[in-house]
Amino acid sequence: MPAIPSVTRRDRVPVEHRFLGLDTRSFPYALFVIAVFLLSTVVVPRVDDAIAWDDPVEPGEQLALADGVAFTPATGWNVESGYRVGQGGSVETSGTATVASDGVILIVQPDDFDGTPTELLEQVEKVTSATYDPSFTAEGPVTTVTTDDGDVGVVQSYSSEQGDGMVGALVIDGTGLRITVYGPPAQLRAAAPEIEQMITSVRATEKEPA
Repeated sequence: MPAIPSVTRRDRVPVEHRFLGLDTRSFPYALFVIAVFLLSTVVVPRVDDAIAWDDPVEPGEQLALADGVAFTPATGWNVESGYRVGQGGSVETSGTATVASDGVILIVQPDDFDGTPTELLEQVEKVTSATYDPSFTAEGPVTTVTTDDGDVGVVQSYSSEQGDGMVGALVIDGTGLRITVYGPPAQLRAAAPEIEQMITSVRATEKEPA
């Protein structure tokens, strides 16, 4: 006759550690898991929603691109990165500026450059397609744009897998400015007047004393 396998009897939870049939010793671990769940799904999202991320441009505000170069973003656009020109027109800190509105992004990136705007545009397009976005393709005619101060730059449409837009170049006092604008086609068309206004607002300012 085959042997009957022995049945291992589980020890019952002691009465002093039992509540509604549950082991109260496991409660701290369960409460910790519940607390982490509530923190990540309820508390953090509510705190995030309560913190306003908008940083709208006020009338007349300028963003400093380089020592001696600034531009005026369209009023109401949000500043996603960049440095505002200080009181009295002083440029305390400068660098790349990014502003956005209704899904349209405008980025102005400064760097030292002693060539022409056309040469800068060709360099930007070559570097972008070879390094950052192989699908980047400049298309359409290169057109000129003249700033309010009379500096002449160039712009051209482009397409890529990441979206379509426009790339431009300006050279002011030895500073080359790469301008990139992209977003949904309908929003780009609607924002065209403000985009042109921002590009033509790029100007030389008084440089900070050395």
